Amino acid sequence: MAEEKSISLETLQGQQANLSEAVTQLTTQRTQLEEQLAAVRNQLATNIGALQYANALIESLGGNTTDPADVAPEGTETEELTIEDLDTSQSPDEVTL
Repeated sequence: MAEEKSISLETLQGQQANLSEAVTQLTTQRTQLEEQLAAVRNQLATNIGALQYANALIESLGGNTTDPADVAPEGTETEELTIEDLDTSQSPDEVTL
């Protein structure tokens, strides 16, 4: 005789609530990470500007100039990050099972 597998509505609702909470937490975390990334990019732009200013100052004093790209230690790699937009047609409280 085949064993019948079923799940109660209460169990499904509990799982839906757990998934909704997980989606909310992940959405919040994504927002925080995007804000941190923007702050890092701003700081990097500020640092590059400071290097350019320092180079201009050194040049005005008759010293050798250094390309800001040459200031970075050897082996430093840059990476372009792309943030994909998620489907926002569902609110964080809506989870489709």
